[in-house]
Amino acid sequence: MPRTYIGIDQSYSGCAIVTHTPASNRTEFQRFDFSPKKAGTGPRRLAHVHWVLREYFQAQRLAGTVGAVAYEGYAYGSKFRREELGELGGIMRLALVQTWQPGLLFAVAPSSVKKFVTGSGVADKDKMLLAVYKRWEFEAPDHDTADAYTLARIASELDPEHVAEPLELRFQQEVLDTIRNPKPARTKKAA
Repeated sequence: MPRTYIGIDQSYSGCAIVTHTPASNRTEFQRFDFSPKKAGTGPRRLAHVHWVLREYFQAQRLAGTVGAVAYEGYAYGSKFRREELGELGGIMRLALVQTWQPGLLFAVAPSSVKKFVTGSGVADKDKMLLAVYKRWEFEAPDHDTADAYTLARIASELDPEHVAEPLELRFQQEVLDTIRNPKPARTKKAA
C-alpha cells in the first residue's frame, strides 16, 4: 500500500491539513474551523478540537499507511494569543500521540517551513503561495493550506522508508537536518 504523508498548519481559528501520497501524486486537503464562534470557548472548545482532530487522525490511520506527520511548531516569541495557541497546540499533539507512534511525528518551526520551500525563513504569505505552486505545481487555496502542503512534503522526506530522489537544494537538506537533530534549548544566564 502506498505511503501517505500528513502536514498540519494550525492557527487560532482553525487548522489546515494536507495528505500527500507521492506514489499516486494524490493530494487532499481539509480545513477545520475552530473559531470560538463555531467551536465555543474555554474547555468546551478544547474538547471539541480534540474530538474533531482525533476522529480525523483515526480515519487517516485506518485508511492507509501514514509514513510521517509534520506539524507546524510554535512561533516562539509571538505575543498574540500565545496561551490559547499553546492550549490548541497541546490538544492537537495529544490527538496525534493518541493515534501514532512518536517516531512518526515531527514538529517543524514556522521559519523552517518557509525555508524548505523558498530558501528563506522569513518569506511572507504571498511568497509562500507562489513558491509552493512553482516548486510542486500545487495550487493552494490559502496560505494555511500552502504551509500544510509544505509540511506534508517535509514529512515524506523524513520517512526513512520513503524512497525519494535526492534533494537538489542545500537549504532543504539543512531544514531536514535541523528537524532530525534539533539543537538543545538555550539556557539563560543567571543574573
